[in-house]
Amino acid sequence: MDFSKKIINWYEKNYRKLPWRETKNPYYILVSEFMLQQTRVSKIVKYYSNFIKKFPNLEKLAQAEEKNVLKEWEGLGYYSRARNLHSFAKSLKKDNLFPKKYEELIKYKGIGPYTGAAIASICFNEMIPAVDGNAYRVFSRYLGIYDDITSAATKNLFRIIILKMMDSEYPGIFNQAIMDIGSILCTPKNTKCLLCPVKDSCFSIKNDTVYKLPVKRIKKSVLKHRFFYYIFIYDQNKNICLNKRSSKDIWKGLYDFPLIESKKNLTVHEIKDKVWKRFKIVFSNLMITYEIKHQITHQILSIQFLNCEILRKKIFFDNFFFVPHDEIGKYPFPSPIIFFLKHEKMI
Repeated sequence: MDFSKKIINWYEKNYRKLPWRETKNPYYILVSEFMLQQTRVSKIVKYYSNFIKKFPNLEKLAQAEEKNVLKEWEGLGYYSRARNLHSFAKSLKKDNLFPKKYEELIKYKGIGPYTGAAIASICFNEMIPAVDGNAYRVFSRYLGIYDDITSAATKNLFRIIILKMMDSEYPGIFNQAIMDIGSILCTPKNTKCLLCPVKDSCFSIKNDTVYKLPVKRIKKSVLKHRFFYYIFIYDQNKNICLNKRSSKDIWKGLYDFPLIESKKNLTVHEIKDKVWKRFKIVFSNLMITYEIKHQITHQILSIQFLNCEILRKKIFFDNFFFVPHDEIGKYPFPSPIIFFLKHEKMI
């Protein structure tokens, strides 16, 4: 029995039971693959079900406001995925036809080689390998490939090799079998080699190199430290001041509060001075009520929240607006804002 038949037989008995595997609806697969980009399976199951319930098809997603799409994505992180998914839906509303080929799919923003190959093979049976971290690990170990998997040449080599090993009748099942073997058996640590369906022909098992592969050049990244001072402004009617983030910075499209950013830690006196210079508002009793550290890709955010009741409304920039406190839950926020609102018992 060849490699593909063995892993497909294993998959049919041991596959992970996931909601998006109960269908070949390309929209459902699309949503799951967008969510799976840079996020663990265990985290997205609930998000996926809620998202599909809210937006059951491409038409509903295309008609939705960005705010509502981001609200359903709230807490998943990497919000550009949600914006790209929303953009895809709106584009298809114009094109009126779901692309069925890999080369057509990857023309859309947010659909890279892996996502495009996964959709094309699973939904439309196209013979194309979906190569992610799991695939690199499984095949580098099985075949004894020592080439650096971060290089473009190696990535192309893997696609050529895997394509030759794929099952021509069930390419989608083949790709999902590799995903599951990488997730369940051929893991980065604590592998379960004895349960592997292709253990008898695995290079790494024979040569005791399981934990030496794959070879991956690690780039040294410098963490940028940023200091955020959020001013939680409310008026005498308890309406809360919000801001929609619209720059190319983190959390684009989400909502937060008026912000003072600094390259260093500030004292309360320095914060008050900057609040006055920037916002020109009359306030009473500005004080720190909540602090949190938050790490995102290559950045550490030291965040402090300061409560501030304004005595007179004078907000001079376009993106700021006040909402009743009981409507705050309708807006999508980044995680640190959610933690603060929960601390304040606002949501």
